[in-house]
Amino acid sequence: MEEVNLKKFLEKYRDNKVDFYRFPGNYGDSLIWHGTKILLNELNIIEDYVEVSSPKNNDVLFINGGGNFVDYYSDVKNFLIEKKDLYKEIVILPHTIFGDKQIDILNNLSGDITVFCREKISFKFVKENFTKGNVFLWHDCAFYNEFPKDPSGKGVLNAFRSDKESKLDTTPELNEDISYNGYATKPLDDFINTLKKYEQVNTDRLHVAIGATLLGKQVKLFPNSYYKNKAVFDYSLKRFPNVSFGENFDSN
Repeated sequence: MEEVNLKKFLEKYRDNKVDFYRFPGNYGDSLIWHGTKILLNELNIIEDYVEVSSPKNNDVLFINGGGNFVDYYSDVKNFLIEKKDLYKEIVILPHTIFGDKQIDILNNLSGDITVFCREKISFKFVKENFTKGNVFLWHDCAFYNEFPKDPSGKGVLNAFRSDKESKLDTTPELNEDISYNGYATKPLDDFINTLKKYEQVNTDRLHVAIGATLLGKQVKLFPNSYYKNKAVFDYSLKRFPNVSFGENFDSN
């Protein structure tokens, strides 16, 4: 596996401006965004935000990290189709990627393309099929956040999703999907303060698990509808002693 430290890689863009595509997302995605901002600020990389309809401001494009470049979603896909010949360099920050359509889009891009994958399954898939650029392995940008450890709290938070990425037949009777209660650039205060209330967190929301893990809570992460949660757990989360992975959630 070709693991490359993202911060060291991005050093070459220090003190420069880049175009930055930030796709829509839920409150959990805000953890990625705030971690990314920490990283960019440390390198004094200034981002000009662009949309599909925006003109190019800079020769370099960064695509925000996450799980949008898969068959379930179309934001990154549509953006790259529209901008395929526009940029000299494109850096896709740590992402989960699967699907032949995504590979076709990558292989049709012009310029110098670098893809960071945030777990080994996506890395292997992209590495084997993307023929025109660099593919590296590195951790989700949510891990650039640092929070004071706060293992205290009372009771258990069940924070399970009910959308197309859910693997559950039914959500628990007492369930608070805190990722649903916000958006990808909302300040993290409500998200973190909710997690602080509890001693244990059960979830199939990846970034609920990451946030609770960084806070020092006891965390049980469960599968989503495809390999993402287990793959990120295996690559990044299992080094933390306070988080475990369960294959099946039993609300009884």
